[in-house]
Amino acid sequence: MAAVQEPSVAVIGLGAQGLVTVKNLLEQGFCVTGFERQDYVGGIWHYSAQHHVSAIRSTVVNVSRERACFTDFAFPPGTDSYPSAAQIDQYLNNYADAFKLRPHLRLSTNVEFVERDDVNNCWRLTIQSDNTSQQEILTFDKIAMANGPHNKAILPDLPGRHLFSGEILHSKEFKEPEAFTNKSVLVVGASNSAADTATSLVGTASKIYLSHRHSALVLTRSLKDGNSPDHELTYRKLEMKDTMERLAPSLSVKFLDNVVKGIQREQSGELDPAWRLGPAPSVLHQNPTVTDTLIPALRAGTITSTHAPKRVLGTHEVELEDGTVVAVDSIIFCTGYAVDYSILGKYDPTISSTAPGGGHDDETPRLYQNIFSLDHPDSLAFIGIALIIFPAFLLSDLTSMALAQIWSNRADTPSLPPQRDMEQWYADHLAYVRSLRALSPHGKFVKLSVRSGLWLPWVQDTAGCEVGKYLDFFSLPAWKLWWQDREFSNLLVHGIWSPHVYRLFEPKRPGGRKKWDGAREAIERVNADVKAGRERRRNAARESEQYSPSQGLQHGSVSNPVTASVRKGFVVLGLGIIYQAAP
Repeated sequence: MAAVQEPSVAVIGLGAQGLVTVKNLLEQGFCVTGFERQDYVGGIWHYSAQHHVSAIRSTVVNVSRERACFTDFAFPPGTDSYPSAAQIDQYLNNYADAFKLRPHLRLSTNVEFVERDDVNNCWRLTIQSDNTSQQEILTFDKIAMANGPHNKAILPDLPGRHLFSGEILHSKEFKEPEAFTNKSVLVVGASNSAADTATSLVGTASKIYLSHRHSALVLTRSLKDGNSPDHELTYRKLEMKDTMERLAPSLSVKFLDNVVKGIQREQSGELDPAWRLGPAPSVLHQNPTVTDTLIPALRAGTITSTHAPKRVLGTHEVELEDGTVVAVDSIIFCTGYAVDYSILGKYDPTISSTAPGGGHDDETPRLYQNIFSLDHPDSLAFIGIALIIFPAFLLSDLTSMALAQIWSNRADTPSLPPQRDMEQWYADHLAYVRSLRALSPHGKFVKLSVRSGLWLPWVQDTAGCEVGKYLDFFSLPAWKLWWQDREFSNLLVHGIWSPHVYRLFEPKRPGGRKKWDGAREAIERVNADVKAGRERRRNAARESEQYSPSQGLQHGSVSNPVTASVRKGFVVLGLGIIYQAAP
């Protein structure tokens, strides 16, 4: 009897999202080929001098190494607390080697078009490799789009730009600060990329303007005691947050916003109103700008905050929205990206013709769970565009685990709901997204967001991680684990919420996602290392502390230790949640 041929899957894009998708699909027995138009893996984390999206040399991630990793692959010893782009790039290459992914990858190969062959129930890919002038057509049973949300630069129209004699570019083209030596530069935006770009120019450019229309929530990577904020996020705190979001969503947002605004004040003090960074926007409407160097540069005057550009007046003159005219040599737009699935033609979930009634003004992909195509959910999926406040690598790992389980289509694996239920999910999600837009004072909101309190339990259960079964407060197996292995159970619930927990337990179903035998050791090592680091910092602080009886009164210390403890609990909960939005 002939062997059954496993379904073939094409994974398009081999950054972090694509690599983990290839790996998780291979583990479930699929025949997988990954395609990448560049000659390297790693996506945006691989520095490139070419004019496509990549990190700059000074880029540092916003999530600690203990939480920025995949579920079954830790960062090596010696990695910085907040890894650099080069370290992330090396990590992703090590990941590809450790799981023997390279034989399944085709680099320097551009997927130019994807079309559906309904007669043969497959997808046809038209590809072009760098080493040949001939196009090639390949067929696959399934397609996973993993090119992510950072592939089409948004470059706003600037009236009069034809008059400008200097450079006008998008941040994706900004690579080397030295190219702007002794130049006056207008950096447009107040996002992470704007902060990175502007601060990297300090000491090189003669004048730097940070030109922005709206306020920003600016946070630093570390607490005042040197600890990483995301080390404070535990499973129990995350459970509390998601429960609050489900039961009282409006109250949850108000609580989180108030906590985070307090954090900004504690980290940076009172911000100069002239910078126009306040009032801080809601975390639902705008991702925080995480930077250790922007506020000091604004205070030192090495960066000047201005209004957004209105129009170009001459070869070097730009008029701002408040009427001020500045003379600049270069304009760098740090204005973000949009998803680009145009190679899918009519199956692109973002085009207006695919939306109910033809209306698609919210740029909300027509997908189930922001993953599965509503036209072909059993064969077309999207990785990396279901966004919650969680580490990006972990999100892609969980998403592709869930995808692999559903597409396995075995009797013991989860299945997709009926079509009408998926359509209803999208309708409810679209209403949620439109409510975010309506509540935003400027019409801005975090696009591609899903409701964490609903989406995260779904993806964990679909992937078969069994986290809730062994850790939820009201779960009998959780109490059994606590009784039999109390110290480790407490570490899982109250220690650092490590991505490795998702590979710790046996899978929910036979043939489920693979358990990692090294998960327990990795979790214990992470917690021990962080504890030792805290002790070192605490001891160093004690040694350097010069006690003054009047200091506490001068700085308004809290005299009630219970109040201080509760307040700190709220602060670390907010910090731990907020600092998950990247790398």
